[in-house]
Amino acid sequence: MKHDVVYILKNNYTEEELRYSLRSVCLNFPYRKIVFVGGCPKDIRPDIYIEHTQVGSTKWLRSQSSLIMALSSEELTDEIWLFNDDFFVMDKIKAHEDKNYFGGTLEKRVIELRRNCGRNSGYINQLDRLRHLLLNANRDTLSFTLHLPMLISRKDALDLLANHNFDTPMFRSLYGNYFRIPCEYMEDVKVRDLETIPDTPYISTTDEAFRDGKVGEFLRRYFDKPCKYERDQTRTFNTKEIYTEEGEIRYE
Repeated sequence: MKHDVVYILKNNYTEEELRYSLRSVCLNFPYRKIVFVGGCPKDIRPDIYIEHTQVGSTKWLRSQSSLIMALSSEELTDEIWLFNDDFFVMDKIKAHEDKNYFGGTLEKRVIELRRNCGRNSGYINQLDRLRHLLLNANRDTLSFTLHLPMLISRKDALDLLANHNFDTPMFRSLYGNYFRIPCEYMEDVKVRDLETIPDTPYISTTDEAFRDGKVGEFLRRYFDKPCKYERDQTRTFNTKEIYTEEGEIRYE
């Protein structure tokens, strides 16, 4: 069964990566519809756009506010794939082959980040805090902080965010551990330097690596043909597929 692919974008989104991520999904990933929540570049037209003014004191909370809008939309499939604009699908993925991945434990992830960064940060502290919350709830503490797509149930995720006492912006690892989702181990595919071009089924980049690195040059060359979401810039949205922030008033 094919599910909708959801991109949560900041309200003033203008980055180039999204264009190539979409091309990779169109070529290699099984999906029903492409959905943008939050922002939407003027020259790209998804199948569904949920317009939403993001709220929150951090980027994680702002993203989570748009996630809740997506989870609440009955226009979407019951399960959705969460994508980021810097996720690129390099190999053909069949519908029965798509799966979730984890990358070790949260404890291991926190130790690695503290060692590599040489300091604590809000992000690291939040991961460590989530680890303790999960332990207190008798849940596993796997790390789903990989730069890979994640398949989630809208109903389960919305219930988790609305009705359970987990005050954390680290949604992926919270969801994966709370519901003990089926998953396989995979090393993270994030490319942070300017020289690496990995041979992996997925690639994720930093802004710098995409802009100036060999991996960005490779991706722009590999996905050089526009996808259908770039071609017809005059296409209008279906009135059932665009929403105000309240999710009630529909318009063209």
